[in-house]
Amino acid sequence: METSSKNNEIPSLKNKKLMLSTWGCGDKDTFHCRDWIPVFNKMFGKLVIFTSRNFYYHYGKEALNKEFLRIIQQERPDYLLFSPGFFGQFEIETLAQIKKFSPQTKTIIEFGDDDWKFEDWSRYYALFFDYIITSKKEISIYKKDKLKNVFVIHGVNPHFFKPLNLEKKYDVSFIGRPVADRYEYLQFLKENGVNLSLFGIGWQDYPDLKNIYHGVLYDEDYPRVINQSKINLNFSKTLYKKGKKGQLKGRSLEVPACNSFMLNEYTSMNIEFINKHKEINFNNKKELLEKINYFLIHEKEREKIAEEFYQHIIKNYSWEFLFQKFFSKIEKDNSLEFHLPKINKNIFEISKEDIHLSLSELKEKLKNTDYISFSDTKIRHSSYRNYLQSYSLFITKKQISCCDYFVHSNGLGDYMLSLMKESFHNLDKENFSKIIHPGQLMVTKNFFLDNLSKFREFCLGGAFYLINEKNTAFVSIPLISIPTTPLIDYPLLKKYFHLSFIDNLFSLFSQKKIFNAYNLNFLISFFQKSFIRKYLIDYFRDIRTIFNLLKTFKK
Repeated sequence: METSSKNNEIPSLKNKKLMLSTWGCGDKDTFHCRDWIPVFNKMFGKLVIFTSRNFYYHYGKEALNKEFLRIIQQERPDYLLFSPGFFGQFEIETLAQIKKFSPQTKTIIEFGDDDWKFEDWSRYYALFFDYIITSKKEISIYKKDKLKNVFVIHGVNPHFFKPLNLEKKYDVSFIGRPVADRYEYLQFLKENGVNLSLFGIGWQDYPDLKNIYHGVLYDEDYPRVINQSKINLNFSKTLYKKGKKGQLKGRSLEVPACNSFMLNEYTSMNIEFINKHKEINFNNKKELLEKINYFLIHEKEREKIAEEFYQHIIKNYSWEFLFQKFFSKIEKDNSLEFHLPKINKNIFEISKEDIHLSLSELKEKLKNTDYISFSDTKIRHSSYRNYLQSYSLFITKKQISCCDYFVHSNGLGDYMLSLMKESFHNLDKENFSKIIHPGQLMVTKNFFLDNLSKFREFCLGGAFYLINEKNTAFVSIPLISIPTTPLIDYPLLKKYFHLSFIDNLFSLFSQKKIFNAYNLNFLISFFQKSFIRKYLIDYFRDIRTIFNLLKTFKK
């Protein structure tokens, strides 16, 4: 099968080098490997692949960051296409040094979830790169931050997602996770007699859907089920409140690329070709049910729509076609001058002694101050902590900046990572207050003075209830390390913290470092901290964990 990019190659790229660095680009199951690498091998003279997941699990975070910069310095690629992991594996200091190690490299960062991650994550990582690739259609959010060189790219591999000419054995299918209101939709369809087949991670926790759940799909099974379904469902909503308006999902392109029929939950974030076809879009349960019942008995109409979508998608949305357009444009761009935006704000790091001064003494001490952070000799912080948090206050015009943090010990290093935005949206205020540390906050001076008594109580170990959606800018990057484990129950700890001590164990196991100080300290912590014991039991109980471990440790 040919796409429209066949005769649109860029001759100048044949003499150039691209370095691709993503979490799993060396693993054939990931779309970065399966969909992108064949395209880049065709476009560029040389492709350098750096799989951060495997390096992280084999050798640890410190080695990952050093090796990443070493390869950049050694290879000096013309282009770096980078996609960061979500759990602080890459340090901000590392990203800030890319240009130091290879000044001529044009750097590109790719974001796939800006509909729910831009405000707390993408907008900060984007500061360190020349070009930005996003799947979010509304790039006005970037322009508002005065971030330039933003490109919307969301594609599909038509050699993997393709027509297979299989029997339509499923009436209606959905492949995905139980997020947002998907459970309510599927339960409604089942109760109304729809012959539904369900696939994906997480549905085993819904016993009333047990008889329609067929497990997790891997590799070629995914396009196979799409091809075998008369109607494929595409839900658009995401995890958080702001995700209620929906986002452009991969299924929007993958189902049509298989020449299969789709009913799509309407969102303005989807591609225009889908949005203008009102007959396949639904806005509520009743409308979805009506369209399912209609299209199940109108096979010819269903096939005609699927064919029209198929032709449009393979012509306009193949990865090869989109990347040819992208690199054709930036290949001609020689105007780059990398620098971080300047934030002309004065920051005062207030100590526990300062905070108990009289109001008049505090005002005098803070008279030339814009923002206040909280100092603590027991915490370690990134050299970019003050910059990123002051930037977050400046760009959002909010009163509080709240970053993520690592929990650190001398024996285990950074062994836990807070997920503050997710915790805020899901925990009650009592439990959320238990995981907040003064060191992760930066606030405006006026807000601090207006709430002085509450900040004093907070710094003495009291509860803190001032954070809300309107006044707080979350920075989902771990900018500090604290020495104290939050006092919340294990089920919540497991859900709203990434317990990275397990990652450290994997890297030592991979290096065959069995008898060392870290493992001894871990053994001590195993008996002292009940949450570590419980997490290990839960972790290895899940068969998916074993499957992923085996893939990760294949060298």
